[in-house]
Amino acid sequence: MTFLKILKKDGTTIDCKIDTEDLQRVLEKGRWFAEWNKDFNNFLAQNLGTYYIEEKKYRRKQSLQSFILEVHPKAPVRHINGDTLDNRKSNLEVYDQNTMNSYEGIDEESVAVILRDRYGKEKARTIIDKEDLNRVINNGYTWVLFKKDTEPYAVANTPEGKIYLNRFIMSTTEDMITHPINLNTLDNRKANLENKNPNIENVENAVSEETEN
Repeated sequence: MTFLKILKKDGTTIDCKIDTEDLQRVLEKGRWFAEWNKDFNNFLAQNLGTYYIEEKKYRRKQSLQSFILEVHPKAPVRHINGDTLDNRKSNLEVYDQNTMNSYEGIDEESVAVILRDRYGKEKARTIIDKEDLNRVINNGYTWVLFKKDTEPYAVANTPEGKIYLNRFIMSTTEDMITHPINLNTLDNRKANLENKNPNIENVENAVSEETEN
């Protein structure tokens, strides 16, 4: 293992780990610098390269992790141990956004399904009943975080559109809505979910308002 010192914007340096066998290739690529990345919430080692299209010169950033793995600069590379400055090959993998969700047990009845972003970084967790785990995990869907009107939901993106996990679990029909009883939209245990007819609820709300007036 080799520590590569790279410059930050303020002129200070930080250490970046790489395999010693990659050192010569990394140095030959040119100058590397540290740049803050909001998606990773950490620094990334970056290089500003040059390429040509029809004799016209263009500049393009490339991260050290994509250079090490010899993949496209926009390929989603995941740092397995979470350290974005550890760019040893054993710590890097190209993240498959369609991979099966990982999960952790909470208690004997509940499981937390981990929702990751396109880089494989954990963004949130949704709680489900353990008895629903096999159906949720092994259905061919990858569940991700989606915000609707600022509320977080677990959804799967498909060619036919978004599938909401709460509706998937409750087998909600098109004319119904699925409501979280405790108002936590990431608590998808069946005890916290109820299907409602939105038309009936609107009528009840209107009657309630008229009564109060």
